[in-house]
Amino acid sequence: MKSSVSEIEARMKKYALTPMELDLGGLEEGERALLGELLNAARLADEIFWRQTSHVAVPLREKLEAERPGDDPVRRFFMMQGGPYDRLDHDAAFMEGVPPKPPGAGFYPDDLTEEELHRWLDGHPEDREAFLSPYTVIRRTNGGLTAVPYHEAYAEFVVPLARSLRRAADLAANGSFARYLRAKADAVLTDEYFEADKAWIEMSSSRFDIIIGPFEVYKDELMNIKAAYEASVEIVDEEESGRLEVYKGYIADLEADLPYDDRFKPHKSELTTNFTIVRDIYRGGDLRVGYQAIACNLPNDPRVHTEVGDKKTFWKNMFEARVNKVILPISRALVSERLAEHATPQGFFNFVLLHEMAHGLGPRYSEVGGGRIPVNQALKAHYTWIEEHKADMAGLHGLAHLVELGVIDASLTVEHYASYLGGLFRTIRMGTGEAHGLAALVELNYMLENGGVTYDGASGRYAVDLDVLPANISELARQVLTIQATGDFAAAQGLKDRYGSKGPELEAALARVASVPVDPVPVYSIVW
Repeated sequence: MKSSVSEIEARMKKYALTPMELDLGGLEEGERALLGELLNAARLADEIFWRQTSHVAVPLREKLEAERPGDDPVRRFFMMQGGPYDRLDHDAAFMEGVPPKPPGAGFYPDDLTEEELHRWLDGHPEDREAFLSPYTVIRRTNGGLTAVPYHEAYAEFVVPLARSLRRAADLAANGSFARYLRAKADAVLTDEYFEADKAWIEMSSSRFDIIIGPFEVYKDELMNIKAAYEASVEIVDEEESGRLEVYKGYIADLEADLPYDDRFKPHKSELTTNFTIVRDIYRGGDLRVGYQAIACNLPNDPRVHTEVGDKKTFWKNMFEARVNKVILPISRALVSERLAEHATPQGFFNFVLLHEMAHGLGPRYSEVGGGRIPVNQALKAHYTWIEEHKADMAGLHGLAHLVELGVIDASLTVEHYASYLGGLFRTIRMGTGEAHGLAALVELNYMLENGGVTYDGASGRYAVDLDVLPANISELARQVLTIQATGDFAAAQGLKDRYGSKGPELEAALARVASVPVDPVPVYSIVW
């Protein structure tokens, strides 16, 4: 259990603790009560995540609370990570006596291998649907394996969570928000999310929002199937959200322009896409630990994507913190001086916007062996970083198309590429064990090899070649979209093998920004 304070302090330097203060004193009593119920539901979602992150996290938390009360640095870091593994250090254990983090986190028995799981499914085909569901945990029983639905495995938290959502719905002045909250309450009790996802995407004109439930599969490194619980309680910025409405009309256009075989392309023309800019007052579960998301494109269910659409959320408070504390300082140190002055908050926001739009583009199913299966099942361990890679490249490819259409001012192109380059170094520092980090490293190495990015040995700085970079982006977009459409695991492995390592020049460059935090961590303070 021992861990030195000096070691913990060294690990803490990777994080910029950032106060997030919000005065809610002007809210009406009913609105304060509504937010109170949402916060209660979000904290229960966080408790579920603790049980999903590993089998040792909760017992160790209880032990630390007893042995290290108060503001102990080891306990504080443990709480930040949601367990004993440093999420920005390839999930390395930072406490003595803690076993290595199993790839299946808390979703599977620690000793279960992918080979054993497939042998079981081969011998028990009737279990396939339940075992491959994003919303079941796998357990050993009576010498065999069984799938337990989330709403049963976590019933002690799910039941009161649903109750809080229903109480919040009763307090909501906005009818579409109330409808969503009631649908989500039903969903967490059944693990049937389609109607709740649909209600959330179609929600409009609400002052408040909440993302809650199991979404991302990044924590399941065994199969990349099981979804982790997360939560974010949010105040909506309706004015700024409205400025993104223009992009809704170009989703089908962007899909049609993607550089891969048209026969794989889904049709997006009648689907719904909503954009929401928010400030969150709490984040829990998968959103709380390690890497801090500044935007998301949800839900992830391929059926919802193909039949309903999606919703893109941008956390303004986290975006501002990352740009000011991390990306701009790194850009000033590693990007050529002439280019670094073009790295701007707006340029980075537009890249993030296009990245999230691109998460909703491209194939949701892979054509494998004459059939169709979800992309994450086809690509398995490669799915998460390939999806982030797709979002980067398809988003930047879409940038060029929107410039051609006159939606984005052509004069801003250099800002987008400069901001993207500065952001690459920030993301690579998260490590290749993290999906965004590996994707960024593959992109940088490919572009260095093919001329879109250049390195100056004398200054140790990087630049972009505006005449070459767009072609690099389009070619990488073609490769990754084809990998997803065909479920080509070997091609994904080939990209990782060729471009997924740091060279000496990059190692030296990253060493020069070692004093810059890797990511901000919000410290919320609410005045009621």
